Amino acid sequence: METIWDTSADNLNGLSESSSLFQAMLPRFTTINRENDPVLDNLVALAAGIFDVPVAAINLISQEQQIFKAVHGLDLSAPPAGHSFCRQTLLADDIFIISDASTTPVFATEPFVQGTTSYRFYAGIKLTGRDDTIFGTLLILDTKPRSLTASQLKDLRRLAKLASAHIDMQNQLYQQQQKQRLNQLIIDNALDYAIITTALNGQVTSWNAGAQKLFGWTEEEILKSSVDILFTPEEREKNIPDMRRVTALHHRQDAVERWHLRKDGSRFWASGQLLPLYDQNGHIQGFLKILIDRTIVRDQQERLREQEEMLRQSQEAGGIGAFDINLVNRAITVTNQIRQIFGIAPDRTITIELFENLMSPAENKQPDTSVSFALPRSGHSEYRIQRLDNQEERWVALSTELIPDDEGKTIRMRGIVQDITARKLAEEQQAMLTAELVHRSKNILAIIQGIANQTLRNTTSAEGARAAFEARIMALSKAQDVLTHGTKSSSADLTEIVANSLSVHAGADEKRIRIHGTSAILGSRQSLSMVMALHELGTNAVKYGALSTPDGYIEISWHFENDRFLFIWAERDGPVVTKPERRGFGSRLIERTLAASLGGTAELHYRPQGLEFRLNAPANNMRHDL
Repeated sequence: METIWDTSADNLNGLSESSSLFQAMLPRFTTINRENDPVLDNLVALAAGIFDVPVAAINLISQEQQIFKAVHGLDLSAPPAGHSFCRQTLLADDIFIISDASTTPVFATEPFVQGTTSYRFYAGIKLTGRDDTIFGTLLILDTKPRSLTASQLKDLRRLAKLASAHIDMQNQLYQQQQKQRLNQLIIDNALDYAIITTALNGQVTSWNAGAQKLFGWTEEEILKSSVDILFTPEEREKNIPDMRRVTALHHRQDAVERWHLRKDGSRFWASGQLLPLYDQNGHIQGFLKILIDRTIVRDQQERLREQEEMLRQSQEAGGIGAFDINLVNRAITVTNQIRQIFGIAPDRTITIELFENLMSPAENKQPDTSVSFALPRSGHSEYRIQRLDNQEERWVALSTELIPDDEGKTIRMRGIVQDITARKLAEEQQAMLTAELVHRSKNILAIIQGIANQTLRNTTSAEGARAAFEARIMALSKAQDVLTHGTKSSSADLTEIVANSLSVHAGADEKRIRIHGTSAILGSRQSLSMVMALHELGTNAVKYGALSTPDGYIEISWHFENDRFLFIWAERDGPVVTKPERRGFGSRLIERTLAASLGGTAELHYRPQGLEFRLNAPANNMRHDL
């Protein structure tokens, strides 16, 4: 049914001036091209014949321009200026008809009406796509006034649908072509990426410029060849290319990093994906392979890994562990060396509270709390800690650094912990050796003085005194050699050790040092400890004990009893002995050193009749280092 329009000048002028409404009706359609379209040309020719009119046309409209795409009977490439029939057609819900434009004020002055050829009849209908996008109009013109029958109106609608369908199809085809061109442009310019397609059997079907740059083969050289030539000979022997295609089909992709070959035979490390290609019906057509050269990145990662491994080995060799604490979310990260230093099980979660407790100095911990200081802190400190697994005391050095954010607020704490137990023990040993050296020097002077006194007291001539004094000095020197260097062999007989160590004190009268004992063999460490103890006991005897008087003597005996070794030093007929108010270095050295080397007990007893020293140790420990 023909649409009835109010063609009064006021209504049409008001409508035409609503530019925003006209803009809303204009399509988003982009002109496909300006070439003739045979389908549309035939369609407008058919329309002219069906309606017996001199002019039929298809007018395409966009926001930028209007053009006659197909024209029959009219030589125009663009609509004239001013009001047009087509613009009014856009506002109609159906067919827009002007029976006689010469009698309609709005159109009476249009060039189509006032020109050399006067067109008085107009009928037009919108052309729309499937998404209701407006393409333009299909129109017919006649030089005489007229109207259309119901059958002609139906025919005009049919023709409009045909034109719309064709233009819609052309528009979609154009968009697909543009998308394909863009995709191809991306592929051609992705020179850092090798983009390859293959058939199901691995035969190369496309090869972009990036593939040529990466592998060295041109597209002409590689097409219809197997993509397997990009794999190394070792992987081809293992049938890896076929396995990768099977994996891609099963998982819809195969993302791997591996060595690949260039045309010149050189290798590079590639990171890529193998993806199956499907058609519109979901049927597999082949594969898409995308690769990028990652050799430089891999080399950098390998060097970084080697540096990290060297750092790890250095930290382990130096007993150094590192940690990082996020003070915002309280997350803590530690190296394995931290767990080894503090005795933390591999599966135990480390919290800030646990870590702080472990880092607390052992001597500062209180029974009612496990934390002795609060994070954060920075600087360097050394203290003893207790391992978590066996409560063993160790020395550690802690160095920490606080990391602020951009506003200066502390957000992280990083640090290193080093096990310095060996160093601390060495320092203690060095201090002990230094003290021993000082003590021994004093004792040597005291011994020399004692030797001189005894020598001069028991000799009648200067020559005799000189010879006796020299002999005793030589004996003292031998004892010092034993004390300093230990025994020359790995073991020594206890009788020889006692005799050599005390010969300097016996002088010409062997009754002053009386030795009784069964055969007993000591290891090198035990021998040296025994020499040190005998040296201290002999020195004390000369200075304060039995050997400081003319009639005093020493009874030395040892024996085995119930798998135990018993050693006794007993001084007799010397000055009356009283227990000293303060234990000297020599006394501590006698008890600790010998007892530790033999794994037994060593005790000094200050009896009035004379000093006694007793050693009780397992017999099995006499020749084994503990």
